[in-house]
Amino acid sequence: MRVYSQLKLLLLNSGLSEAEVIAYIELLKNGPSDSMSALINRTKLARSTAYHVLEQLKARGIVSKGTGPLKALSLKALVEDLKREQRRSQKTIQKLRNLSPFLHMPENSVDDFEVLYDLDDIKNAYMFMAEHDYDTNLDFGDYESFIDALGDSSIGFKFREKRASHAKHHAICTTFGPNLKEFCNEEDLENFKNRFDMMKNISFENKWIIFSDNSDYVMFNDTSDPDFPSSVLLRSKTIADVQRMQFENFSKLL
Repeated sequence: MRVYSQLKLLLLNSGLSEAEVIAYIELLKNGPSDSMSALINRTKLARSTAYHVLEQLKARGIVSKGTGPLKALSLKALVEDLKREQRRSQKTIQKLRNLSPFLHMPENSVDDFEVLYDLDDIKNAYMFMAEHDYDTNLDFGDYESFIDALGDSSIGFKFREKRASHAKHHAICTTFGPNLKEFCNEEDLENFKNRFDMMKNISFENKWIIFSDNSDYVMFNDTSDPDFPSSVLLRSKTIADVQRMQFENFSKLL
């Protein structure tokens, strides 16, 4: 039956061994086995292999435990394991993506470097970028996705209040939406819309960068996976100067 051929491929791709797949499909296709000896006769697996295979399948939660007949169970437990592994892999992918742009930087060009994945840590770093010493805060990129990923629209107001107590603000937003509208009057909205129209062909989707005119702290925020937002907070004159130069160049287009 074709479904079992498809199942075999999927189970192998899920990390099961050939012997594990043989034993599971045998129990699924032809019913429970009253004993290990009976299953060995049905699968033609070596005795030592069969015992190891059954322990693995039980540990995966797809073959029954206990002293009763050996039965194939639902694949639900295996699916949940794969989901957990997918989440772990996604986090690893994100960490590698975050580190990759900085790997060729001279070691002494970055004074502080921290990668943040916990949402509270990201929010705290965001507030830090509002509080430390500078004259003008500079923001660039996709503000909408950044605030959406934080799941707290009020944090934008908190940032603004802390920043306004000591510094001016200049932003270039490459997206336009409800989060940005919270800070704009009608004239500002038109300006941002025009700015967005000019910037929309530049790919800064899911990237929000925070820096300033005379501090070397830069915060890179990545929300390409909204379930796993991440940030890099660093202090580097080299990187901050590049961001300031880029900001100035884009400002000339507006």
